[in-house]
Amino acid sequence: MLASELFQTIEQEVPLELALEDDPVGFIGPGHPEKIEVENVSVLLDFIPGKEIPETDLLVCHHPPLFPPPLPTYIIHSNWDIVQGGANDALAESLQLDVEGMLEAETGIGRICSIDSTLGDFLEMVSNSLDVDHIRVVKGKQCELKKIAIISGFGLNPHYIKLSSENRIDLLLSGDLTHPGSVLAQKLGINVVDATHQATEFPGLMKLVRLLNELGVNAHIEQTIKPWETYSCRWNTLVK
Repeated sequence: MLASELFQTIEQEVPLELALEDDPVGFIGPGHPEKIEVENVSVLLDFIPGKEIPETDLLVCHHPPLFPPPLPTYIIHSNWDIVQGGANDALAESLQLDVEGMLEAETGIGRICSIDSTLGDFLEMVSNSLDVDHIRVVKGKQCELKKIAIISGFGLNPHYIKLSSENRIDLLLSGDLTHPGSVLAQKLGINVVDATHQATEFPGLMKLVRLLNELGVNAHIEQTIKPWETYSCRWNTLVK
């Protein structure tokens, strides 16, 4: 099908207007959608220059590229996080959580979920459910987990930590934890789990592939390698 037809169908399911302000979603080129035939689609978390990409007609990137891609590229970012059935709901499904509502009602970012668990059991569930190689935890109040919040990707900043505390959330799970965020979480007494940006985004990428296949193209995930390596430090020796 023509890229213009595909984009119109995508935007019926994932409207561009859902995206956060100044988030560059949609087609960014090169080429003209009315002239691009699309059969094969590669779905990426990030476009990283120098990484080989198999022959494809269209890149669908979740993160807006920092560098101009050489192939026709369509971005589905915060509108995919926000839309019902999108990235955040996919994360909830992967963790077998029941969604009760949105964390940030004004934008639709995040989901509030019900649960009946201990912190230890929840961490085990996270490690078994997500493709994660490490988990960082800030222990807040010691309690049974009854209400948790999840945000795919980027949600462990002070704004969402405060918002979770205001909503009396027992635990917030996302990625991109910072030192100031950790201190704030301890002060507010909220448990925080950093299951990494990439691992909390992956269920959403899988669901996006399924959506694109249902729309009539041959979509697959082009596994994005993390742009760093993790080392364990022991006695001044780096062990990979």
